[in-house]
Amino acid sequence: MPFPPQVLGILLTLIAVAAAFVTGLLVKAISGELPVLTMLMFRFVFSLPILFTVAIVMRGRSWFHLTEKKPMLIRICFGLTGISLWFLSVKNIPLGQATALFQSSVLFVTLLSPFLLGEKIGPYRGSAVIIGLFGIVVITDPFSGPLSLGVMFGLGSALAGAGLSIILRKLGKKEHPATVASLYNAAAFLIVSSLLFVFPAQFEMPSHRQMMFLLTLGIVSSLLQICMTFSYRYCDAVIISTLRYLQVPLAGIGGYLVFAEWLSAAQITGAAIVVSSCLFIVWREFAIARQTQKIEPETSL
Repeated sequence: MPFPPQVLGILLTLIAVAAAFVTGLLVKAISGELPVLTMLMFRFVFSLPILFTVAIVMRGRSWFHLTEKKPMLIRICFGLTGISLWFLSVKNIPLGQATALFQSSVLFVTLLSPFLLGEKIGPYRGSAVIIGLFGIVVITDPFSGPLSLGVMFGLGSALAGAGLSIILRKLGKKEHPATVASLYNAAAFLIVSSLLFVFPAQFEMPSHRQMMFLLTLGIVSSLLQICMTFSYRYCDAVIISTLRYLQVPLAGIGGYLVFAEWLSAAQITGAAIVVSSCLFIVWREFAIARQTQKIEPETSL
């Protein structure tokens, strides 16, 4: 018996959350052994066969057809910057802290949306952003001393993630997600490979054990992108966005159990504040969208 669409969307989202959790663990496990550029190159190269296959199956000969070239270039820049800073963040600070900082990108999307998307920030979402930014201050504790590189990488990944979310909104209206994902990963692979020619010291041939980790990373990353893309076809965006925040407690627990990483009480409190404010913003956007849907049929009569 086939699953109802909403249930299928939730299952796909949960698989994507689990894949994101495993991705963080894999990056953390080998981040101290290999240069980041080496990890990125193999991550992209191992994900390409799966993403190309999915795109070709879904679109046939037109799988590479793209009309929005300039937004795609911006998507590549934001995506590659974000994933690079994310790897560096996971390498230098606890996995739970890095994940909480990365998930704060919703706050920055809300802050940037009036300038880039022409959206208005009402008093509710504005208050949530202020509270969320306070949560970031609690997580990073900037008053105790200079911000560590890992924290700055985490904040940078959140900012890049915010830019990525905004540009994906525009691309999603005209381009097929499978094409966008496959072309992004192909372009990112070429860019990272070119950087390795410029900075050969950043390349290190992985051992057999490390290669197995990187192969798994590429496969799991592909699964993450595919499941998250298709989940939006079957499930409300508010449910998907809410479930994605399961990554924060999972990362904290995984960091403790696998890597013996301790989060301070302040970091846990700050993460809870950030997640709560982001969830409120997601709920508010859903409520506004529902109101718009109710008004539109009436005005069209």
